[in-house]
Amino acid sequence: MSIKQYIVTAAVITLISGGLSLPSQNLSLAETGGGHDHHHHGAQIPMKGDEVIVDLETDPASIKAGSPATIFFFLKDLDGKPLQDLTITHDRLLHVIITSQDFSVFAHIHPEDLGPITPEMIKRARFPVRYTFPKAGLYLIALDSALKDSPFSEHFSIDVTGEPQMGPMKKDFTREKRFGEYLVTLSSAPERISSGKEVTLSYLIKKNGMPVNDLQPYLSAPMHIAVISADLNNFIHAHGELPGTSSPQSHGSHHHMTVPENFGPRIEAHISFPAKGVYQIFGEVRHQGKVMLTSFMVEVE
Repeated sequence: MSIKQYIVTAAVITLISGGLSLPSQNLSLAETGGGHDHHHHGAQIPMKGDEVIVDLETDPASIKAGSPATIFFFLKDLDGKPLQDLTITHDRLLHVIITSQDFSVFAHIHPEDLGPITPEMIKRARFPVRYTFPKAGLYLIALDSALKDSPFSEHFSIDVTGEPQMGPMKKDFTREKRFGEYLVTLSSAPERISSGKEVTLSYLIKKNGMPVNDLQPYLSAPMHIAVISADLNNFIHAHGELPGTSSPQSHGSHHHMTVPENFGPRIEAHISFPAKGVYQIFGEVRHQGKVMLTSFMVEVE
């Protein structure tokens, strides 16, 4: 068993702060790690006034396509003590994004998907998620959370073995696509995207040829957005806004976001791409109680 630790810069992400109410339950899944074969990674994340170490641990150590795996996140301070004072953001304590290198697989999951966050999880700062990787190959696993309302983000790359193998990434810069019953158009201002400069992304969502005006909040945001570079080295978790409600905070970063019960058909997002290259932009919106996933590719100069 080995733990690798390295310094990375925390990505700024959009989060909402809130109080954490702990249910009176005993820990179940988070304690089942003893005696299992695990795989560990670690990263040290500089923050404003604080530093966080994130260890990622998988059970089993070698993950096979099609077989369920448990991923544990262990959050520590620089003294190796469990990190306390984590803050709920967008209705969840931790947000976990998973995507394949060919961008054909995407998931947005949380420890709360397995059941309530327990006092023992909080005490140990060790949180599980469960996922079945459908294809073999390289995946990005990203974690978003907040410490005392200060957001932090970290991402890892892991290899999944077995079959079927994921194929090569296919370049597709189409800006109008159909996702199920929905036709979604993505535009950008400026049209040519440059690294290091903020760009406004605008989504127009239609269904049956008509604008969708009754979109609903998803996890306290009009849209959740994951921006990932083709080499998996850059990751941003941002949130969409309603036109005319932009704040000066970059990447759509809000500690508090008020979202009406119904809105649409346009959603905006303000993104600064950190480097040139090809990026995939995944967007999640909710309509009639169901979450729709959009996926667009852009080239950044």
